[in-house]
Amino acid sequence: MILPVDPMIWNRTASELLLSVSEGGDLEFWVAEAGTSWKRTGHVATGRKDIIKGRCSSAKKTVLVVQRPDGDEVSIWDSKESQFSSGLEHSQIFPTDTPVVDLDWTATPDGQSILAIGFPHHILLLYQQRMTYFEQESGWGVFGRIEIGRITRHPIADSIWISQAQMLTGAGHQMIQARPGFSLKDGTTSKDLFETVARKNGPVPHYHPQMLLQCLLWEKVNLVKQIIGRLARDLKYLTSEERAVYEMDPFPVYSFLGSDTQEESKPSVPNELSLFDNDSQPVVEDGIDGFSPAVVSKLVADLEDMPLHDLGANENEQLLVLLQATLAIDEHRRALDADGLRYLISIRLFYLINERVQIPRSNVSDRQRGFRERIRYRDMVWAFHSSSQEILLDASTAACGGKMTWNDARALGIFLWLNSIETVKTQFEVIARNQYMSGEDRDPSACCLFYFALGKVRLVLGLWRQAAWHPEQSVMLKFLANDFDVPRWRTAALKNAFALLGKRRFDMAAAFFILGGSLKDAVNVCLKQMCDFQLAVALARVVEGDNGPVLTEILKSSIIPMAIKEGNRWLGSWAFWKLNRRDLSVRILVTPLKEYTTMLHVEGFESLEAGESHYDDPSLALLFSRLKSMSLQTIKGSNMIPGQQEFDFVSQIARVFCRM
Repeated sequence: MILPVDPMIWNRTASELLLSVSEGGDLEFWVAEAGTSWKRTGHVATGRKDIIKGRCSSAKKTVLVVQRPDGDEVSIWDSKESQFSSGLEHSQIFPTDTPVVDLDWTATPDGQSILAIGFPHHILLLYQQRMTYFEQESGWGVFGRIEIGRITRHPIADSIWISQAQMLTGAGHQMIQARPGFSLKDGTTSKDLFETVARKNGPVPHYHPQMLLQCLLWEKVNLVKQIIGRLARDLKYLTSEERAVYEMDPFPVYSFLGSDTQEESKPSVPNELSLFDNDSQPVVEDGIDGFSPAVVSKLVADLEDMPLHDLGANENEQLLVLLQATLAIDEHRRALDADGLRYLISIRLFYLINERVQIPRSNVSDRQRGFRERIRYRDMVWAFHSSSQEILLDASTAACGGKMTWNDARALGIFLWLNSIETVKTQFEVIARNQYMSGEDRDPSACCLFYFALGKVRLVLGLWRQAAWHPEQSVMLKFLANDFDVPRWRTAALKNAFALLGKRRFDMAAAFFILGGSLKDAVNVCLKQMCDFQLAVALARVVEGDNGPVLTEILKSSIIPMAIKEGNRWLGSWAFWKLNRRDLSVRILVTPLKEYTTMLHVEGFESLEAGESHYDDPSLALLFSRLKSMSLQTIKGSNMIPGQQEFDFVSQIARVFCRM
């Protein structure tokens, strides 16, 4: 299939003229050279077959339509394929009763791509949207629909973009010209298509939550405080009409280079840079550039009443959360290292966002607003490598209201990142006590698993004596009075464990396996029946420490295969670090997964199924730079990474930053 390129680039001529699509789904971009020769400028292997339609833009975005039994699959591909990116940006299947009949590309003046997908009686408009840390969304969003069926009964034959973001559509003997508009939720405001798409995917202002979060992660807390201070100062004097068109004066480029100096005073500006920067310095009010608890509280209240016009509803919520999180971490950051600070940021955001989600909002799901059941493994890894774990544990306990239960510990990954076995056991006992105290009835069965792992059978026996209301009290008192160092009673505990498995009482089954001395069976229940690998890891660490065979088996047989199958490099890096294979912990960050699994097989690991290579997290580069020279093993691992591969990895991270 040979296709022409849609000329959608403004004010310059597109270099690529043709796109060829092979039967195997390989895309090749071609440009004419002198004479009659053609030069290939790019290649993407999509793996798609039975392609019935395709369209390429001069921005080298390609949309393909594949006919499937359940409908037409529309997939969007970027030309920048590499070992770290397949090029696939979006995929969606449309039902068989709405076949795709037409595809057309256009772009905003600043190069943001827009795709029109034509169906028999309507046109769907897609735009490329910004990547974000807060929400798990597709790389492309739906802008709106043009309903041709309301105007004519004839099906769409063809359509084309014309000037001023208008679309000309042919249907039967009619020509229909439409200018897509966009109405806000109140239905009173209409916006230009190009302007709206540019806002959705164009450069972000300094106070955008995405910008603030990246600055916090990359050790630029002072810069974030300056931005917040300037925002508070500017909004103080603006009317509602002025707020609608507010744009913050940009900070100089050098403000974003380097990390914090941990000093309140700002570093002096080199004279040669000031020649190119006319930005005036903000007036210092309270704290650093007007940042103080009073200023932040007033700004939060102001933004609650009157959100910023150029941010969406979710983005305004995220901004409020980041303002509160920055204030919270500022009090602790001098006592923490960089990794600990990143973890503290993550838990503050986690609890603040989940707290705001409790306030319902129409037509928006909790997931779209950023609700999560746990922090990301990325954030757990920061805590794992931090040298300030005692402070982090105190902060985590405080975030849980002072009484950490197992659900809280799992949400924060406590037993993945704590390094001291003594601290692990102490915290496990704290959780056992809180599990018992959490219910109104004080149910001893809620804490049996935890106390049995700690070897405190007599303590559990005492708790059962107080549970006169429990129907199983007499049975448990009689059974727990036995000596479980005697093989007979260990065997009896194992028999009870299997009986409890049959009744689907998995937590008590695991507890009786521990009581019977079978740690391996207990962790298998956690892994297979309870689907809780964190509990399995915690039990193994409490019972046998960090170097026992059961923990090693969990890492090799469960966690590493899961991490590689899901493309979760953070979890994989943590698992190899726990196995004392720090060289592999570094290499998994920058090695394509298929190549990595081949290398693991050579190292003696079992053959593993490799999932998609997810390189959509810029913090991978941060962790790589953090680990690559941490020890002799990590230096060995980083030296085995080819230079070109490391360069391609950095290039991919740069592209992700551009998408954010």
